[in-house]
Amino acid sequence: MSIDSCLARTRIDPNRLDDPLASIPVWQELALIRNIQAFRSSDEQLGLMVARRCTASTMGMFGQALAASDSLQQARQLMERYELLGLAFSRFEFSTTKHQLCMTLHDFEVPADCQRFCEERGLGGCLVLFSDLLGAPVKAKTVSMRLPPPADADVYSDYFGVDVQYEAQSTQITFDRAIEQQVLPNANRKIRLASERYCDEVIAAHALPMTFEARVQELLQNHDLALDLEEVAQHLGMSSRQLRRYLTGESTNFRQILLKLKFTRAQALLEAGMPVSQVALQLGYTSAASFSRAFKKQTGIAPKFVNKTG
Repeated sequence: MSIDSCLARTRIDPNRLDDPLASIPVWQELALIRNIQAFRSSDEQLGLMVARRCTASTMGMFGQALAASDSLQQARQLMERYELLGLAFSRFEFSTTKHQLCMTLHDFEVPADCQRFCEERGLGGCLVLFSDLLGAPVKAKTVSMRLPPPADADVYSDYFGVDVQYEAQSTQITFDRAIEQQVLPNANRKIRLASERYCDEVIAAHALPMTFEARVQELLQNHDLALDLEEVAQHLGMSSRQLRRYLTGESTNFRQILLKLKFTRAQALLEAGMPVSQVALQLGYTSAASFSRAFKKQTGIAPKFVNKTG
């Protein structure tokens, strides 16, 4: 697969692929996954293939912090603390019982066409990463996936070392809790603390907007206001119904956000001297009159009073 085909429609700059400080938002990762899935056709094991690369050395300073931890328990706590720096955009959660360590992948908001990939990568990556950190193969006790059985279930059983339960209520992988107390072979307190400081700085510099309204605004602005609700939801890794619900909880909706951005842009164009008719055309209105009515309703002032050129 060529680099151009792999990055098609992702807006990822190929010149930054080797930049250790580069990062991409969720929508770009989803576009990339879809490109690779299309290239591999019906390959159901793509996520497992990618999961084999989920070692500490592929995760930069974040991976170094994990590898330098005193124990797997400490590394697991760092995984929760720096979840934004992980390789999966699905939210995960660790829980423990007296004898069991469980990682649950909350993938309900992942678009359906990317779900198998994300479940495979999430569960498989956890197994590979734990084995890498401990310097020895780790065995899973149980594995469950919400998806239907694959065409070749034996491949999954061989990968995880146990029979996988399909069409389960949750996507989980469990381990013997005793592995948490094992000392990691590369434990180094100074390196861990230095790596943690770096991770803190990265998160502070790339902090996501806290509200869904702000995230929607950011996406629309990055795409020249050309996305609809469904497309924005896909970029955020959720369904349009879920996005509507989140925005309602913030006392707004997609249309209000889009109109606000449109008329903010319109006002800037008018103030810069662009004729009303051209501004109307840029914003997709069929006539200057319909734009003027909408602009006045939204801002409380007619566009002719913003731009004297007409």
